[in-house]
Amino acid sequence: MQNRKKRLFPLVITILIMAFIFLQSALPADLSKEESNLIVQALIEFLHVDPKVLSFAVRKCAHFTEYLLLGLSLFATVREYDPVRLERNEQWRRTALLSWGIGALYALTDEVHQAFVPGRSCEIRDMLIDSCGVAAGVLIMAALRSRRTKM
Repeated sequence: MQNRKKRLFPLVITILIMAFIFLQSALPADLSKEESNLIVQALIEFLHVDPKVLSFAVRKCAHFTEYLLLGLSLFATVREYDPVRLERNEQWRRTALLSWGIGALYALTDEVHQAFVPGRSCEIRDMLIDSCGVAAGVLIMAALRSRRTKM
């Protein structure tokens, strides 16, 4: 029973992150902007930057961070559920590529989803930012796992 819970944990986390991203993308533009503006207003006190530039940076950092977390969890999920077993180095590569591929595909579907939300749009730039976030999460997990197995 304990092993089953341990095995389900990364899958549940991945689903929750995907649901969070979906719900954030479903927010109409004005509500999404309000959320971003809360952070911008807090940061504007410390940073003397044009609010429009800061707002843009905050929104793009949010994209990257959401997908970085997705990359971390996808790596753990794919590693746990991939039925193919290869030699260690090949396994890490396969896990990393599958994780990134799933995350990049989710980023694509997320951007298409936004095209149907009032005031939002489908942006290739955002998909690329999201995919880079997934890649960063995957690389962090691969590095941590690699270091862990060397010890």
